[in-house]
Amino acid sequence: MKVCPKCGTEFPDEWKFCNQCASALAPKQPAAPAGIATPPTPGPPPPLASAAPVSTGPQPSAMPATPELGSLGARALAHLIDLVFLVLAFVLVGNVYGSLFGGLTERGFNLNGVPALVIIGLTLIVFLLYLVGFEGVVGATPGKFILGVRVRGVAGKPCSFGQALVRNILRIVDGLAVYLLGLIVALVTKRKQRVGDLAARTLVVREAHSMVKRASAALFLVACLAGVIFGSIYVRRHPRVPIATFGIANFRFADSESAPPRATAEFKPEDDVRMFYEIPAYQRDSAGYIAVVAHNQILAPEGKPFIKNEDSEVRQKVADESTPVKCNFHFRLPPWAPPGKYTMNIQAEDQIAHKTQSASFAFTVNAPHVETSATLLAKNIEVANSRDGVALNPPAFTAGQSVWLRFRILGMKANDKGQMLLTEDWGILGPDGKALFQKNDDSVLSDQFTYPPPFYPVRLYVDTPSGVEPGQYKFHVVLHDKVGGADFTIDQPFTLNKR
Repeated sequence: MKVCPKCGTEFPDEWKFCNQCASALAPKQPAAPAGIATPPTPGPPPPLASAAPVSTGPQPSAMPATPELGSLGARALAHLIDLVFLVLAFVLVGNVYGSLFGGLTERGFNLNGVPALVIIGLTLIVFLLYLVGFEGVVGATPGKFILGVRVRGVAGKPCSFGQALVRNILRIVDGLAVYLLGLIVALVTKRKQRVGDLAARTLVVREAHSMVKRASAALFLVACLAGVIFGSIYVRRHPRVPIATFGIANFRFADSESAPPRATAEFKPEDDVRMFYEIPAYQRDSAGYIAVVAHNQILAPEGKPFIKNEDSEVRQKVADESTPVKCNFHFRLPPWAPPGKYTMNIQAEDQIAHKTQSASFAFTVNAPHVETSATLLAKNIEVANSRDGVALNPPAFTAGQSVWLRFRILGMKANDKGQMLLTEDWGILGPDGKALFQKNDDSVLSDQFTYPPPFYPVRLYVDTPSGVEPGQYKFHVVLHDKVGGADFTIDQPFTLNKR
């Protein structure tokens, strides 16, 4: 048994410190048997008062009243050294995760969204195992060995795994405001215990570790550094998912940025074609700015540019290079879009790194065969009672109804700049051949095209008066191609009946 020389409490032999006052324990001296008197032993006369006392044997060394606590400065420096392992674990976990599941870039790995949560979470778990493992087995991490401190229970017993787990999990609390909370608690407690130490009933004491232990701890961290370097190089050279390089990635046709990719890349005239893609692995300048340009081009089935080329530019300051530039491009297919396979050409340009990468993607337009003509011509002439109503055959109406004329113009000409200019004179001729309504030089088409349309749809209508005389009427239209210098006349009859 051991006894506390300060408060007299007895403890088992394996205890080193009193759990009441933290004093060092001393062996308990056996008491003499009761009722037995020890006779005096004859010997030489007592020495003179000036003579030095004679030693009768080795005296027990004096035990310190309390254990010598580790200084807060040494503990802080020890934790900073241990944080080297945290950084190394983060680098290795990030590279391994990126190699297995994607996200590696030329200069690092993606740290956004779900990958960021997974990488940070795994890194913290590895670091927790590092702290708990070392403190639970030998009572000190490599940083504590180097700085000469060790973790013990308040009774002087070695730190157990349970205590190590509690004191390190509660670093979440101690670490608030960059460990300000833990520092304040350690300063106000008698034995310099932070929140984790109070909950786990542990102390950080000073202990003079041998040079062998200190050198071994430093060598361990150096070995970890070397392992991370070689491990990261290996997984980056043998990734299961290719390393992200500058270029075009994650291209998809979709109805919106948040929508899933379309099941097919097939469209029909007057559909909206929307494309989304990303540009990863760009570089920043010395001020943190990027300059990424995406050139977008659509080619018709015969290989001619279909619409005007468009550029997307991103010039802004970014925090890191792991987030790809998100781009989108969309346009509406005109009603005259010819059927066939279209090509989307994208060229990504990093104007800081002076790099360019190109990629091509295809989509299909399902449409009827487009009829063409070498001369100005009107085809598919229809008469209906509404804009998109069914064509009437025969075209008969009641006075007061709207009469619609629909047709396609073929054979228009464009100048060398792709400009088309088409006008019309049109009106309604009565049964006597006289004009009941007339409009001259009405603009039909005035535009500049990258891809001159093979036909152009036209819709005309007139609201017939309710009191008009019944009989046979005509839509009279004269088309004028101002560029091609050609004209074409339409005389489409219809019948008006009494109401």
